[in-house]
Amino acid sequence: MIPENDADVTGPALTYYADCVNEAKDHFRVEHLDRHVLYRCHNDEALAYFNFLGRSGQRDEKETQPTGVFIFRVIRGKGRCWNMIADEVGRPMSTYGCFIIEDI
Repeated sequence: MIPENDADVTGPALTYYADCVNEAKDHFRVEHLDRHVLYRCHNDEALAYFNFLGRSGQRDEKETQPTGVFIFRVIRGKGRCWNMIADEVGRPMSTYGCFIIEDI
């Protein structure tokens, strides 16, 4: 994880960040860990955040995992958003999500 002082959730990014956190809270996708709180958002909020990160110049990182093929974009110092472009057997698809990690 990138150090906290390098986090980028100011200006226009703050709107997407807040929308994702609020959607996670509204749909009970918040996990309390030992030293962090993990927020997971999906659907429209995640798609909007993913696209914002792309417009902001965040580099795409393609990654193949056991559950499928993903394109990730980093939320500096806070987490990342993803687009799942293929399922575990390689069938094309498209679904979006983000996760944000906050220190407690």
